[in-house]
Amino acid sequence: MNEEIKIYSTGLETLLLYNVAFTVGNLEKSIDWYSNILNFKLINKTAFEFPTGSASIAILKGSGIKLELIEFPNGKRIEELFAPAPLHLIPIGTKAIIFQVENLKIASKELEDKGVKFVWREHYLAGDKMLCTMIEDIDGNKINIFQENTTI
Repeated sequence: MNEEIKIYSTGLETLLLYNVAFTVGNLEKSIDWYSNILNFKLINKTAFEFPTGSASIAILKGSGIKLELIEFPNGKRIEELFAPAPLHLIPIGTKAIIFQVENLKIASKELEDKGVKFVWREHYLAGDKMLCTMIEDIDGNKINIFQENTTI
């Protein structure tokens, strides 16, 4: 009986986020973008082999998470996933990386100074709740940044 409890207590109740992974068009440019724009640090870069070739991977760490950037040979962009907001919500699949900051006005200005592409800036979702700025990385992946005291 104790063994069953121990197995259960070390199972899914210990589940934690390990990292967020997505494919990019150019690994080196994406490493530079996430390092320079969002202050992520490269912690590992490697390649993995599969029957028809290999892919390059970089692990970056910042904002309390790890990002796994994957450059796959002959990667294919599926345009529906990158539609302008809010049309990007129609296809089923991953939509955005979402972060939170204490002061969105200051963070948005810092992003502007770094020349990022804004989808919207300091915009309220859900009426007067959920103040956020949405940007895109160099591949068009959406990144939403919410102000901490406005989320529901």
